[in-house]
Amino acid sequence: MIVEDIVNDCSLRGITRLCHFTPSRNLIHVLSSGYLKDRKTLDLEARMEVNPTDEHRLDGHLDKICCSVEYPNSFYLDIVTKKELLFLDWVVLYIDPVVLWTAGTLFCPRNAAAENGTLLAEGWPGYQSMFAPRSLGARGITFNRRPSHLPCSPTDMQAEVLVPGPIPISAIRGMAMITERQVLTERARWDTLGLAAPEVPIFVAPDLFDKMSLRDHIWTGRRPTETAV
Repeated sequence: MIVEDIVNDCSLRGITRLCHFTPSRNLIHVLSSGYLKDRKTLDLEARMEVNPTDEHRLDGHLDKICCSVEYPNSFYLDIVTKKELLFLDWVVLYIDPVVLWTAGTLFCPRNAAAENGTLLAEGWPGYQSMFAPRSLGARGITFNRRPSHLPCSPTDMQAEVLVPGPIPISAIRGMAMITERQVLTERARWDTLGLAAPEVPIFVAPDLFDKMSLRDHIWTGRRPTETAV
């Protein structure tokens, strides 16, 4: 019944995907290995060429991959991109929403690291918590879900879903980048390395990388423009 509840609610809300962002240099490993890997797997493999987005993982679930519903956690994305001084390009991966009702998936109404992961919950109650009428977020800020709020987006834009890893590349349904130039650069890099380009749509979606623009879209019930290239 839990699976059916989540599936039905996703349909009602128009949820089509989860998002996971990563530096574009990590995408090379995803394409070559065939998997988006969790921290535990990467540590066991001692993959030094893969750079974790979150070095600390205060949520404590190293066997899971941090995702968000429909749109990226752009507030955290803004923080990590400003810390990265050498490799400036990032990519948002679109993941099949089936992982929302996969066994072992955990939900958090705010950033999963909040209170050292103690807010994480499984199943229908955990899923529902992301869409509560009111949600207490970072720095004591309360988010009230307005009537205009985009239905597919959690009440707190930093709400996260921890998905058991690794995630096979077959579950990646698309990806977004900030400019068309970045898309061309990535494709050229794949060709140079002899990697097969992913057979998924690639979008230019600058609003997904701009926390204030994305917030304004979500709060006023407008989906950001995503242009396939």
